[in-house]
Amino acid sequence: MDAELKKRILNYIGGCVDVVSITVPNTLKPLIPKRKIDRETYEKQIDYLYDKGFVDNPETFFTLPEKKPDYKVIISKPFYDGTYQVISYPSGYKTINPFIREKFDSYISNRTGYMARWVHGDGGRKTIVCLHGLFLGNPLLGEKMFKIKRFYKMGFDVVMFVAPFHWRRLPKNILSRGLFLQPDDVVMTSECFGQSIYDLYSLYLILKDMGSGEIGIIGASLGGYIASIFVSLTDVVSFSAMIVPAIDFSSTIKPETFSLPFPLDEALLTKIKKVWQFYSPLNLSPKISSERILFISSVGDRLCPFTNVKMLCEIWNWPRMKSLTGGHWLIFNKKERGEAWSLFLRDMGFIEC
Repeated sequence: MDAELKKRILNYIGGCVDVVSITVPNTLKPLIPKRKIDRETYEKQIDYLYDKGFVDNPETFFTLPEKKPDYKVIISKPFYDGTYQVISYPSGYKTINPFIREKFDSYISNRTGYMARWVHGDGGRKTIVCLHGLFLGNPLLGEKMFKIKRFYKMGFDVVMFVAPFHWRRLPKNILSRGLFLQPDDVVMTSECFGQSIYDLYSLYLILKDMGSGEIGIIGASLGGYIASIFVSLTDVVSFSAMIVPAIDFSSTIKPETFSLPFPLDEALLTKIKKVWQFYSPLNLSPKISSERILFISSVGDRLCPFTNVKMLCEIWNWPRMKSLTGGHWLIFNKKERGEAWSLFLRDMGFIEC
């Protein structure tokens, strides 16, 4: 079989697996209760983002903490020759949009940030911070997904950032758990990204206070989206690697396919769709050099389309990009992914030649 044809077939197969991930939520949509909100209230929430200029200048939407928050180690147990820790810290994030502030702040469990840390006894090591995907905030899942044991044995300290509304930050009500990405509440989702960036910077300040050495970040899927925004706002990390990253949700999760309790005209729908994507990395520019950025994406990816990654690479002056065969979940040349990541770490000075 022709090699190019074989790749196309494998990309198609990988994409078919992704379609299942898309189909299941769409099948369950009719079971999700409609939001209880009127058009006037919803439009007022959206218009605030336009009136303040955030939609046209997305970098002005984000805020960063000026000083590290207080933090405490709430779990500590042996891990090989070092320690596994869970560290909590208050999220000092102030909800940007006053029209949803009461609602956003009402989720008490989300007011506390968390990180998991796999640290060597001597401390001060080069550190890799991992940013997880949607619904994958449990450190036990992260340990497998990011192959943290392997990183640790390579000599790194490793950290996993827990994004808002994940793991211990989830609300107790199980019906309220899909709060990070809400196509029918695009204003709430924008605040989730705002809080992610704020809390991630707090994590950086905590790590420096704890004596961490040079810090790089790696984000997968949703984590890749967050990582891309982060390096567009600050240059505090040494590198950023984005693996099968989300770049623009509007191509796979469309607000118009989710029901609102009032009719949508074209003008309002256009405003909603723009709010859904105004903070996309496509609308931002990195603060670190393109040589210190790596994208690894699958050509057949249906959840985080390869075309979006390619578009961003062009906008960002062509950082390193490795294309894989397969989809978001099913990848057929994982060895090449590992080789690209190892080469990147070497060139970033994180591992010896």
